[in-house]
Amino acid sequence: MKKRLNLTIVAIFLALGIHVAKAQRNIGAPSLTSGAQACGTLSNSFDFVARLSPGTALPTNNEFILELSDPTGSFANQADIEELDRVLGPNEASGAESNINFTNVTVPQNANSDDYRLRVRATEGNVTNTISEPIPFHFFDDDNLLIRLNSGDDVIFCNVASFAKEISVEVTDGATVLDVNDFNWEWLKDGTIIPGESNPTLLVTEEGTYQARVPVGLCNNVFRFNKSNRVDASLVNVGDISIVTNASDFSFCPDELKELRASEIDFSYDYQWFKDDEALEGEIGPTIILPDNDFGGEYVLQISLSEDCSDLQTQAVVVTNEGSSITLPLPEGLILLPTQILTLVVETDAPVGSTFRWIRDTNILIQGITTGSTITFDVPANGVGDYRVEIDALFPDDPCMTMLFSETKIRSAERFDIIIAPEGVVDCEQDPITISLTEMVGITSDGERVPLTTEQFAFFAFEWFNDGVSTGETSLSLDVSRSDSGGSFELRAIFGPGGLPNTVSNNLPIDFLSSDIVLDITPPILQVGESVVLTAPFNDNFTYEWYVIINGEEVLIENEIGNTLTVTEEGNYFARISTSLCTVDTITASVGGPEALSELIPNVITPGGNVSNNDWVLPNSFRETDVEVTIYSSNGKVDFQKNGGYNADWPTNSASQANELIYYYIISRSSTVVKKGTITVMR
Repeated sequence: MKKRLNLTIVAIFLALGIHVAKAQRNIGAPSLTSGAQACGTLSNSFDFVARLSPGTALPTNNEFILELSDPTGSFANQADIEELDRVLGPNEASGAESNINFTNVTVPQNANSDDYRLRVRATEGNVTNTISEPIPFHFFDDDNLLIRLNSGDDVIFCNVASFAKEISVEVTDGATVLDVNDFNWEWLKDGTIIPGESNPTLLVTEEGTYQARVPVGLCNNVFRFNKSNRVDASLVNVGDISIVTNASDFSFCPDELKELRASEIDFSYDYQWFKDDEALEGEIGPTIILPDNDFGGEYVLQISLSEDCSDLQTQAVVVTNEGSSITLPLPEGLILLPTQILTLVVETDAPVGSTFRWIRDTNILIQGITTGSTITFDVPANGVGDYRVEIDALFPDDPCMTMLFSETKIRSAERFDIIIAPEGVVDCEQDPITISLTEMVGITSDGERVPLTTEQFAFFAFEWFNDGVSTGETSLSLDVSRSDSGGSFELRAIFGPGGLPNTVSNNLPIDFLSSDIVLDITPPILQVGESVVLTAPFNDNFTYEWYVIINGEEVLIENEIGNTLTVTEEGNYFARISTSLCTVDTITASVGGPEALSELIPNVITPGGNVSNNDWVLPNSFRETDVEVTIYSSNGKVDFQKNGGYNADWPTNSASQANELIYYYIISRSSTVVKKGTITVMR
């Protein structure tokens, strides 16, 4: 009987065990549905799946939570666990495994490790889970991001035994330059990580190919823009680069192909050709084709491989013109004034006795034999057209039998345009400023602008005007003095023979500035919660920029372009004032609060032997050696000035004996204005 009872109890327990086993369900390790790593950006997402074992139903309100470990793969600290997603169910009973699907899961923006692990946790019911193997999670926002190394330039050193060059990273997001210190960095040399290099700069001392990148583990090959361009560092032993030509020597006839080139050509190098020590504009390739005229001379090629290997020069070669040239050609275009006889002039080194002919359009006007190096032709009135001079160089004096020509277009003008400008670079304190006629052009019926020659200026009568009023000056230049108070200037021209419209130049404002402009500060003290206004001298012709000095650097205050600036913070400010001619900075104004400017400066003195207020007495801090005090009379003359600290020196040392009612003062500390105002003298 007991034996049967024991068997019954065992059966009951076995049944209970089977029931418990069926009640507890397990969640397998979650995994990516595709790929092996989650490389996240702002525009992508990922799907994950976990397998739920068969079993009885779970509570209908149960949710499955996809959780991400800390970067080391640990779930020990709940604060470091991040919830990625949660779904409701599947919670029904199942005799087979079920899928728990998590879709469109984004990667946390702080994720950056190859060692993260995942698990799925149930909020209700008796459910266990399995932690995944490591899955790389990395986030990198590469939209519009550009990482540029060393401004894209390779590092090339030449003809040295060793080198050292620092290369650096620049990061931009569209037009915005980002702080490189906001990123982590690693450096590669020839595709291999350089241990210990994590700064945005790298000192390169070896040849190789270098690249910087933001480290994103196993996602390095997935993200497109987490890495910079590659920069090659090389040490080049440059041999004797020379100028060569396919011809037998450097002597040419004008009609031959005259090509010079570098003996070593690399289109990544920078080239500049020189003739007779003058750089040839636009000739910046490894080859040059010489013109048919005036090509003889000494040629040098300058080569730059990099900023550290630059200005290498070849040995000079002398190119000889075996034929003849036109050494002074005709101008490209000329204006023929009414009643004017215009003389065309060319110069040539063709042998005396060569044949020449002048042609207008297609008609030969005159021909003859040269008697010297200069050939001229007088164009008659109304002789507009296309002109050409041709020269057949005399053989055998010219073995090339050179055929030379030069062309110009002669047009009539319907009107004229005058340009006036200052002579040379103008300093704001320059006195006087000389302005002059810099260009006069004739404008043809089809709108072509053709410069007049200086000889043609004599056909015009000129007159200078200031603010619309004649100055009486009729020369081609005018001195404008500070005492003249500037103004707007024009030059007017009248064609003497008549028949052409009068001409007025551009309007040129002349405004004088000094280097000691003091800003007005109103009120002088910046109260808490209030503001002060800085004011610079106003002029319609001035443009203004405002700056604040921060840590010794001038920082532009955006969108402040008037002559006033409202300031709500203490600091040192100045205005940069520009005229049409020059730019000057005002004296820096120090804006301080009540504590900074708490020492009172008297604005009234009463000299005359009454003991008190005889002298202008300042607080003790103005006795320091970096203080400068300047006092001006009402007409702007310096009445008193002292460097190295002030000690009640005025009006004892007053140039005017303090006989005026009002004086103006400026107090500077280390060349920065700290206070200015007026002094009233009461007698």
